[in-house]
Amino acid sequence: MELGVVAFATFWPMLILTQAAARQVEPRLLEVSAALGLTAWQRTRWIVLPAMVQRLFVALRLGVSVALVVAVTVEIAANPNGMGYAMMIAQQSMEPARMLAWLFWIGVVGMVINGVTLRAQQWVHVRMGGAVTDAHRESA
Repeated sequence: MELGVVAFATFWPMLILTQAAARQVEPRLLEVSAALGLTAWQRTRWIVLPAMVQRLFVALRLGVSVALVVAVTVEIAANPNGMGYAMMIAQQSMEPARMLAWLFWIGVVGMVINGVTLRAQQWVHVRMGGAVTDAHRESA
């Protein structure tokens, strides 16, 4: 049940952001692909996806954030083995230190997941021929 709720909650924002990314592809790029006589597959592979990749990673990072929040919320209500449930038990047992420790741990998990997706975004950017910037070097 938890996985289904998380997938459902994450799917819609990612779908909307992906559609927006596809709509925001520069029209001149599509004109160039038509002038070059590219097929639909070639246009998608060589023009549309590279133009969308940064926005797709924004959608991914947002989706991962939503997934973490929804997963913890569902764990509070339905999963007696999750971090959200452990946090609620600590609160109900009048153990604020333990509750805050769980809250801190959930924040650390979120930061690690965000860092991993940011690294993946930087790797894809460099792999697609983007320049390595000072921001990339500082985060390494």
